[in-house]
Amino acid sequence: MKAITVRPNSIGAEVRDVVVKETLGRGQALIRTVMTGICGTDRGIVSGKISFAYPPEGYSFLILGHEGLGRVEEIGDGVATLKKGDYVVPVVRRGCGQCLNCKIGRQDFCETGKFVEAGIRGKHGFMREFFVDDEKYLVKVPEEVKDVAVLTEPLSNVVKATEELLFVQRRMIWNCEDSTFECRNAFIVGTGPIGTFFAMTLRTLGFQVYLLNKREPSETERYISEKIGAEFYDTKLGIDKLPDADLIVDTSGVPEAFLPLMKKMRHNSALILFGTMEGEKAEIMSDLVTEIVEKNILIIGSVNASKKDFQGALNYLSIWRYRYGDVLNRMITSKVEVEEAPEVLSKKIKGEIKTVIKWS
Repeated sequence: MKAITVRPNSIGAEVRDVVVKETLGRGQALIRTVMTGICGTDRGIVSGKISFAYPPEGYSFLILGHEGLGRVEEIGDGVATLKKGDYVVPVVRRGCGQCLNCKIGRQDFCETGKFVEAGIRGKHGFMREFFVDDEKYLVKVPEEVKDVAVLTEPLSNVVKATEELLFVQRRMIWNCEDSTFECRNAFIVGTGPIGTFFAMTLRTLGFQVYLLNKREPSETERYISEKIGAEFYDTKLGIDKLPDADLIVDTSGVPEAFLPLMKKMRHNSALILFGTMEGEKAEIMSDLVTEIVEKNILIIGSVNASKKDFQGALNYLSIWRYRYGDVLNRMITSKVEVEEAPEVLSKKIKGEIKTVIKWS
């Protein structure tokens, strides 16, 4: 079987034939991979900068890829919700089997830290021709979005983080006088797929959204921001012209990108930290800590998603397919062949929002 493999903590990826010990069992399905997405985590592993990646027990290599889309080739006994030909998206994280959250399908809140994640730590990923998976970890894709369903995994993380935000902000009355969120301003730091999905999700909920980057938008970014009703803002122009913020979402992982914006935060506002990057540094003054305290500012760190968040992501994709037309297709800025993958895994393609690998 052809797969894209890495040796964690070493630089580089390669396409090669591998043998993986998987057999179709009860409650499982054999999946033919259709597409896999490339994200910053994949590139962090390939560059050797992500230290927590490791292969499954008994293997010296790790098959990369956690953003998958596949088609059911065969089902085992006991499979109730899937049939041959169905398109599915696999859930990434698998629980420890010990803590209560993992036992009830909320492994995204694992308490022991002993979970595994496909293509990242302890479990082979989906950058391969076939894989076998449990039905409970497979999410059926609606027909109308199968061409963009490879975007489900990154969007699922946004769905979860947004749900966390709205749940915790029930600490007070946060909606506007007309019961909507149309009076609330949200800054999204970073304009990759996660930033774009946060913008689309928050616009769907009614927020006024500002997509922030330290450059002018690309043609595609300009089109998407205008189509969804968000404003793209070049932070090199300074931040004084921006309004006050009720929400900041950082998808960059770079402290110096979002810390200066915090002086624009209103009372009872919130900061979502989603981006991750190792080695970046910024100084935090005690004045900022005082402001966080005195303004009741909420800080949320969020990662990963549960199966219900994947289902929620597919619901959003279905809504946006009709509301925003070709925006979702435009987010997939490049489709590459498997043999090209090692090169694009080592560096971003110019103008990239989302690059995907075609398998079948």
